[in-house]
Amino acid sequence: MKSLFISGLLVTLMVWLSACSQTPPAPAPDYLLPGASHSGHSPLHIRVTLASYLDQGGIVLQLSDTELHVARQHRWAEPLGSQLQRALAATLASQTTLPELGKLDLQLSRFQGVQSNEGDVAMITGTWQFTHEEQVQRGTIEWQGPIGGEGYAALVKALDQGWQEVGQSITQALK
Repeated sequence: MKSLFISGLLVTLMVWLSACSQTPPAPAPDYLLPGASHSGHSPLHIRVTLASYLDQGGIVLQLSDTELHVARQHRWAEPLGSQLQRALAATLASQTTLPELGKLDLQLSRFQGVQSNEGDVAMITGTWQFTHEEQVQRGTIEWQGPIGGEGYAALVKALDQGWQEVGQSITQALK
């Protein structure tokens, strides 16, 4: 009886110790838009305003017409608005046909992945307004593109590509 009790105690102790020795899973990576890592200075003052659900730090997936998922573990490495401003400044800095001064305000209502039966896509929507002296130009942002792969990294790359295309279309409108 005593040996059975000791054997049971040893087995319990070994199970408990083996559970404690396992390392916790590695945290999910944080994400940075590739275009935000490029340096470039635009003479324009750029301001990006995000819908409040986009400004929570997590990457956003739209699951249906009414459901959004803001990731808790797959997060932006720095505030999304800062990354978007820097990436847009780099895109605009490469254009020589822009006005020397002015203010470019962008309001984004979507910057997210969207799940659909036809296939998952990245989507960017919003508006922009350029003010120079007394003149004002306005436009809409409507971009959608395929996600070339699986996972959050593929979504981030697709959104970065879309943001570069948005910057190029704004440049064309300002010529």
